[in-house]
Amino acid sequence: MNNRIIPSGSFAVKRRKKEILEAYLGTCVGVTLVDREAELGGLLHILLPEPTGTDVPFSPAVYATTGLPQFIDRLREAGARRSRLRGCIGGGGLVGEVRDQDLWLDIGGRTAETVEDILRDQGIVVDQVETGGYFSCKMSLNLDNLTTSIEPLTGRYAEGSTETKRLRKEELVCAIQEVRPIPQIALKIIRMLKEGDYEMDDVAMEIRQDQVISAKVLKLANSAFVGAGSPIDSIDRALIVLGEKKLFQLVLSATVEMLFATTRTGGYSLCKGGIFHHALATAMTAHEISVFTGRSQPDIAYTAGILHDIGKIILDQYLITNAPFFYRSIQSEGADLCSVEREKFGIDHPEIGAMLAEKWDLPELLVDAIGSHHKPETSAVDRELVTIVYLADLLVARFRVGYQLDRPNAELLEDRLANIGLKKEHFPIMIDRIPRSVFESSLLVT
Repeated sequence: MNNRIIPSGSFAVKRRKKEILEAYLGTCVGVTLVDREAELGGLLHILLPEPTGTDVPFSPAVYATTGLPQFIDRLREAGARRSRLRGCIGGGGLVGEVRDQDLWLDIGGRTAETVEDILRDQGIVVDQVETGGYFSCKMSLNLDNLTTSIEPLTGRYAEGSTETKRLRKEELVCAIQEVRPIPQIALKIIRMLKEGDYEMDDVAMEIRQDQVISAKVLKLANSAFVGAGSPIDSIDRALIVLGEKKLFQLVLSATVEMLFATTRTGGYSLCKGGIFHHALATAMTAHEISVFTGRSQPDIAYTAGILHDIGKIILDQYLITNAPFFYRSIQSEGADLCSVEREKFGIDHPEIGAMLAEKWDLPELLVDAIGSHHKPETSAVDRELVTIVYLADLLVARFRVGYQLDRPNAELLEDRLANIGLKKEHFPIMIDRIPRSVFESSLLVT
């Protein structure tokens, strides 16, 4: 049985066959519709209830008000009848705890309500609704029998004992020392981006001389994340097609991918390479937020985003042995990750990540961003940069789920938005500005 992932902002309509359509849902909403007599079915993965009016390329399937009617029309064009369609709705999880004054945070709830209203108006029967709460889920449509299932995303990791052991300080010190050093080419690029002083020919030569980094850079350059449009088969070609700054970003991303290679599925990662894929999506989103708000430097925001979770490199080995407790606390109870880490390990991944960043002699503003990215108000160096990384991390964690275990704290979100000149009315716009390539890539491997 083949499995096909339907990214956010898209849908698939298929005839009955041996294939499963899947959507990984946090705050996004998934809709399946089937006509069993016509042996047709489809799955729609919705990002927002309605268009935000921002200047991103318009794609109808991103929004409930435009995507769901289009989805229904496509099914009818394929031979389905509206009167025979049966639907299921899933996802729509909370961004954070919603009080009466924080109803603007219930983006998923509004999307789910919009979907239900449209289906009701069209006379389409809904057989199953599983929306809201803190959980993330996988929605699947089995095209062989046209049945839908909705299951918690982390269910298989939540099984087992919840007993955990507290880490000793000497264990942490030893673990930090054992982490491989960050490659010199990455350190050089980080410093050049901060200082704006470099000779591109020299940098390109160093990249070419490192065969491992070069291979990973070219792999990323040809991925859906970058969307270059034409094959890139050399560092020189990458420099011409993508430009200096994008090449720098790819080198940093390739470096972080190597560092995260020691982490395993069943720790922080929900799939192969999950932590890295989350970091890459966060970096791209942080870059976009910096450009949109005019706060911080976009290249520095990208760098902070790609590095923000390096503390997980150290804690991953300990989380694997304590996975059931973590997954149940976060998935079922809605606890934020850092509080669970501190409860059981005596330290959280931002704090130990900052310690690792200091060991690597990273610039102070990056150490600060890594150490404060879950609580921007604790920043002592560059609160705007930290807030950008925090917001990017939150958006990716709630709207691109299925890659890693995380739940950034949404408390004080309105105040944190104000740090970078945004109001709560801008929050849907920020969601809409998550780079489309973040959703379009098919990197999820289960």
